[in-house]
Amino acid sequence: MNSEHITIRILDNLKQEMIKDGLITEEQLKTAEKEAALRDEGVGSILIEKRFITSEKILNFIEERLHIPYVKLEDYEIDKNAIKLIPVAIARNYKVIPLFEIENVLTVAMADPLNIISLDRIINETKHPVEAVISSEASILSAIEQCYGLEEAKEYMAKELTQFIEEGERTGGVSAKEITEMISNKIELEGTSIVRLVNGYIIRAVLEGASDIHFEPKKDSMRVRFRIDGFLHDRDRLPAKLISPITSRIKVVSALDISKKLIPQNGRISFVSSGKNIDIRTSTHPTLYGENIVLRILKKTHILLSLPELGFSDEDLNIFKRAILAPNGMILATGPTGSGKTTTIYSAINAIDKSDKNIMTIEDPIEYEIEGTIQSQVNNKAGIMFANALRSILRQDPDVIYVGEIRDTETAEVAVSAALTGHLVFSTLHTRGAVGTIARLLDLGIKPWSIASALNCVFTQRLVRKICKKCIKEYQPDEDIAEEFGFSSGAKFYMGEGCESCNNIGYKGRVGIFEILVVNHDIRRLVSKGASEMELMESAKAQGMKTLFEDGMMKVMKGITTLDELRRVALEA
Repeated sequence: MNSEHITIRILDNLKQEMIKDGLITEEQLKTAEKEAALRDEGVGSILIEKRFITSEKILNFIEERLHIPYVKLEDYEIDKNAIKLIPVAIARNYKVIPLFEIENVLTVAMADPLNIISLDRIINETKHPVEAVISSEASILSAIEQCYGLEEAKEYMAKELTQFIEEGERTGGVSAKEITEMISNKIELEGTSIVRLVNGYIIRAVLEGASDIHFEPKKDSMRVRFRIDGFLHDRDRLPAKLISPITSRIKVVSALDISKKLIPQNGRISFVSSGKNIDIRTSTHPTLYGENIVLRILKKTHILLSLPELGFSDEDLNIFKRAILAPNGMILATGPTGSGKTTTIYSAINAIDKSDKNIMTIEDPIEYEIEGTIQSQVNNKAGIMFANALRSILRQDPDVIYVGEIRDTETAEVAVSAALTGHLVFSTLHTRGAVGTIARLLDLGIKPWSIASALNCVFTQRLVRKICKKCIKEYQPDEDIAEEFGFSSGAKFYMGEGCESCNNIGYKGRVGIFEILVVNHDIRRLVSKGASEMELMESAKAQGMKTLFEDGMMKVMKGITTLDELRRVALEA
C-alpha cells in the first residue's frame, strides 16, 4: 500500500453523498466497489489508488459531513508525553497516534475514528476518555515511526552493540574480518532487514574505530565507506533498490523528517553501550540519485590520550608542559580541520590539576566530556556564540578557559583580553603554520603589543598514520627518493605490508607531528616591532624550534610512520 492509500470504511455509508457533491462519478464508484470486494479493502483506499480522488479531499469531506476534525500530521507537533500513554503495539495495530492530553481527555488521530472496537481498546489501555480526530493512514504510520521508532532503535542498537563489544572483549579483541563475519552471520540467521543492515554498519564502524560512515547513492548502487585514520575505505556496494529504505531508516533513528528529501537536514542519536556513550551526528544532503548521508561517530566517554601518547618528542613535551602549567596567557593550536587540534587541547586540559581550578569551555560541538570541567556549547538559534559566551564565562570566576575556535575579531579581542587579565586561555585558529598565527591575529585587528604580551606558545600539528606493528618491515628506498631527502644510498626505512589486523592497509592508528613556537623574550620583541614572518621563523629556528617536517622525519627514522605519509602531510603544509 503506498503513501496515498487510506482504509476508512466509514466512507461506505457516504458514497452516494460523494457522488451528489461531484467528488466522484457513479462509474468510478462501481469500479472501486468491485475491486474493494475482491481485495477486502475499504472503498476509499481503491478510489485513491486509482487516482479518482485525493486522500485530502476525502478527509475534508468526512470532516464536513461527520463533524470530525481532520488533522494534517505533517504540520502538527505531537506531544511527547501523550506518546507514552499508548504502547507502540497498540498504535501500530489500530493505526492510531496520540496527539495531546487536556484535563485527562486524550485526543488521538485515527484513520477510522468511528471504529468502536479500536476506541474501546484505546480507552481500556490508557484509562482516559478519548476523543478521535481523522488523519490519513499513511500520515499516522509515518508519525508512529517518527515518534516510537527512535527509542526502539536506540534500545535495539545499544543491545546489539553491547553484545558485539562484549564478545570482542571476551575473545581478546576482534579483527575487521571477524567483525564482518559476526554481522553477516547474525543477519543470515535472523533474516536480512534494513534495520539489521544499518545497525550492522554502525556496529562495525564503532569496532573498527571509524570516525564517519558514508552512504553514497549512485545511479545503480549505494556505496558504503568508512573513514578510518583520516582515509575513506570502501566497505560495500548495495543494490539501488536499498537506497530509499536505508535513507528512511537512518532518518527515522536520527529524528529527521523522512518526507523532506530536497533539503539538507542534520540530526543525532545518542545511546549507551557497555558503559560507553555513543553520539552519532547525522547529515543528509540531496544529490542526483538520492540523499547522501554521513554519520559522524563521537564517543563522549572516549579515553583521552596522555600528552606523551600524542606524539610529542621529549624536548617538545617539556616545552608544552611548561606552557600549559603557566598561571595565565594564551595557548593557540593551529592547523586544518581534522589535524587533531581539539584532541591535543583536551589532553592538555585533562593534564591540568583541577582540584583548585575552575576550568570552563565553550565549544562547537562538545566532542568529549572532560571530568572536572564545566563544558558548554555554541547554540546559534539561542544566540549563544563564541564571543558572548566567552564574556559570560568570564563572569563565572574561571581559572582556565577553552574557546573552541577564534573565528572573528570580537572573539579574538575577548580571548586576548582574558589572557592578559590572569586567565589561561586555550583556543584554535585555522592557519598553515605556528609563525603564521601572528599574522592572522594582526589581520583580526589585535595590536602587536597585545599579541606579544598574551601569547605563551603557538603550536601547529598534522596527523600521520602509524605503521601497523604486526606487519612492519624494513625496506630500502629508491635512489631518487634517497637523493631527494639527502639520505645515503644504504638508508633503511619501514613500512607495513598489510595484514588482517590492519585490514590490509599497512597502517593502524595515527600520531601527531608538531611545530611549537615558544613566545619568549626575543619573539615578543620581534612581534612588538612588527617583524616579518620570515624574521620570526629565523629567530624561532635559531632558538631550537623544529618544523613539522623535521619532527616528522624523526618519527620516520624511528619506524613510527612512513616517508610517504610524511611527504603527503608535511610537504603540503
